[in-house]
Amino acid sequence: MKTFFLSILNFSIALSLSADDYRNAEQELLNNNTAAVAKLAEVRAKIQNEKIPLATKLSGLERSVEEKRRSLDRLQRLRDNKTVSLSSLKKEVDGRKTEAQFLSTLGSDYLANFEARLHVAEIDRNQKKLNEIKNILDGDNTEKDKMIARMDLLSLSMNRIEELLGGTQFDGQALDGNGKVREGTFVLSGPLAYSNEKSGSLAGLTESGRDLKPRIFELQDPQATTLRSFFNSKGDTSATLPVDATLGDAVKVAAAEDTAIEHIQKGGTWAYPIVFAAIISLVIALLKYFQLSGISFPRVQGVAEIIRKMEDGDKDGAMKLAKNLKGPFKLMFSAGISKCTEGKKMVDESMYEELLATQPKLESYLPIIQVTAATAPLMGLLGTVTGMIKTFKQITLFGTGDAKSLSEGISEALITTELGLVAAIPSLILYAILSRKTKAILAEMERLSSLFLNAFPKKKDLFHSEESPKKEGNDSPLDSVPEPA
Repeated sequence: MKTFFLSILNFSIALSLSADDYRNAEQELLNNNTAAVAKLAEVRAKIQNEKIPLATKLSGLERSVEEKRRSLDRLQRLRDNKTVSLSSLKKEVDGRKTEAQFLSTLGSDYLANFEARLHVAEIDRNQKKLNEIKNILDGDNTEKDKMIARMDLLSLSMNRIEELLGGTQFDGQALDGNGKVREGTFVLSGPLAYSNEKSGSLAGLTESGRDLKPRIFELQDPQATTLRSFFNSKGDTSATLPVDATLGDAVKVAAAEDTAIEHIQKGGTWAYPIVFAAIISLVIALLKYFQLSGISFPRVQGVAEIIRKMEDGDKDGAMKLAKNLKGPFKLMFSAGISKCTEGKKMVDESMYEELLATQPKLESYLPIIQVTAATAPLMGLLGTVTGMIKTFKQITLFGTGDAKSLSEGISEALITTELGLVAAIPSLILYAILSRKTKAILAEMERLSSLFLNAFPKKKDLFHSEESPKKEGNDSPLDSVPEPA
């Protein structure tokens, strides 16, 4: 119990002491709270006083930042624009360089084409300016000087076009038909060029050729009179010019036409034997044709009459009829009738001998025509090969710059082949015709001799002579004569 009371006593003492401490702590907390609230009010007042200036300053800084951002954006855009502009300028510079290079190549080609299109009569009056332009373009000059030279060339060509459209007249030199230099006046109008010798004795079209000066192709009246009147008009607007609608091609064709002798001469050495062989072949063919045409075939009635006379034993009458025949038929029947008293075999042999004697006469000189037909193309080919060798030698020495000269050399080399074919084809045709005609005559002789022998009288005493016995197995010589084609 004692312990219990002691515990209650201690609890009461402790409780009294705790109540005092609680009151002290509460008072302290109230004091601290009052101080804190006063300090808070003081701080709030201070913040309130400082808030407006700071807000004003913040607004100013924000405006400054915004301005700087806008300035930065502007500077970035300027930088980007400068980068793009620099790239564009580089591309433009490269394009200009490419253009300049293209114009350089185009200018060189234009210069070459301009010189090629110049009429030979214009070369002297434009040569000085062209040489100056060439020296600038080929020399170590600046691109600016070269471009100026190209522009000068363009101006020169434009002036020339204007002159050609309206017609231009100037003095110069030209070659006549004999190759002599003549002083005169030229007129260029479009693609046409005319020339008139100072004395007025020579007037015509002018054409370019192999020579360094134009060549005058003299016109005939009335064109020549019209042209001279134009040159003598001295600015008269009513004067007219003769116009060549072919632009000189008709003159070139007329100048290129050769006579037969000139054509043969162009063929060279081998053309002469070809022509000689062709003439010989033609002469022989004509003579043989007249010879063979003069041989007429006997009529059937005439041969039948001769056979009838032989059957009647009238040798003299048959001989008389046989001599009325023409050509080899006369000789063959006469030989057969003359041997009729010696038997049928002798008649056969005598007629066959006449046929064999006639065959060489009919076929004489025909081999010459055949040989001409065979060798003429070969000689022509030989002449062509020789001419081509000469042409290739010229190419080796002088090159292929002049295509016109090269083509002329080749065409002249082919003339011999042309002549060879011209000689061979008619010779071959004539040989075939004459050979056929010869075989026809021989075949007719063979047929008539067989007809005569088949109708030969079989009576032994008809001509007071016995027929010679024919050996068994011995065929007639006429059987060996080939059939005509």
